[in-house]
Amino acid sequence: MSEAVAAPKPEKTVQVVRGQHHKFMLLPVMHHNAAWFEAGPVTFAVEARVLGDSKGVVGERGASLHVFNAERSEEYVRFDNFQHGPHYHYILNDLQHNVVWGYDPDINGPMLPWALAAIRERLPALLRRAGAEALAERVEQEGFDLAVLPKLQQAMEEAWARTFTEADAMVAEGRDWYVRWKQLHPQFNTVD
Repeated sequence: MSEAVAAPKPEKTVQVVRGQHHKFMLLPVMHHNAAWFEAGPVTFAVEARVLGDSKGVVGERGASLHVFNAERSEEYVRFDNFQHGPHYHYILNDLQHNVVWGYDPDINGPMLPWALAAIRERLPALLRRAGAEALAERVEQEGFDLAVLPKLQQAMEEAWARTFTEADAMVAEGRDWYVRWKQLHPQFNTVD
């Protein structure tokens, strides 16, 4: 008779991110580092992002797809198509909060086609989830320029590539951007 062997305990437990509410606003877009695409009542921004530590070690990289109103004054949805931890956010401007959802590429496939399909097919629902009822109604009534979607895909692919070819410069810039934002918003990246 053989002895039962207990399964090894995992060294690290990872929390499943499912609609986690954060009482802070996200790190804003680096406008000079983003490509902008007007599409009627909404404007999209595509940004290459490299996140790292104070020593310049890259921790995460990828392309972010931002959904703004036409005036670019408020962001409502962000898709962070990151190498290790892809996720997306609903940005609640009235509360100055955000809600983050993890993305599972194993079941859903690559995030970029999924995000573009969500925008194409469900943009009003996404905007409503972020509290932008009037903008959602406007998109339903007027639509938005669907010709922007292939441009967003190309820009996202180019931004992704930049995070590998320009990582050293981008990680230092991202770290400095983060430090300045954290000084203004000390609650940033904290969870109750």
